[in-house]
Amino acid sequence: MCELARLREEAGDQEGAEALYRKASKHGDPFALVRLAWMWIKAGDLEGAEAAYREAAEHGDPSALGELARMREETGDREGAEAAYREAAEHGDPSALVGLARLREENGDPEGAEALYREAADYGGGSPTRLLPYGLDPDGTPTPQWTPS
Repeated sequence: MCELARLREEAGDQEGAEALYRKASKHGDPFALVRLAWMWIKAGDLEGAEAAYREAAEHGDPSALGELARMREETGDREGAEAAYREAAEHGDPSALVGLARLREENGDPEGAEALYREAADYGGGSPTRLLPYGLDPDGTPTPQWTPS
């Protein structure tokens, strides 16, 4: 059903796609719920999107909480984004740790960010070049970016 909904969406039939995603979501399809959330964000229904993301997580997609965190971040709710990233990580989405680390970095907490990047790497979340773009020094600390003297 989701495949048919996706085809309708690609053809520009948003109403038909939404109807099919709604039908699939009634059977607990997390993909359908995430697609509905995206559609509702575009339509400005952030409450509906949040509910869909949470339901998708309840039906086995912890990355939906990471999507919720990104939505909150984009709307300026950094505190809510941090809470959603934490919740996503607690539900098994290690990539949420990368989002949380980035928030810490942006808030001027490089030590907290580094700890979270390392935790994400331990769980396999994020790529090593993203987490440590300049590698490690011989003592195991992250190598800072080179700057000409």
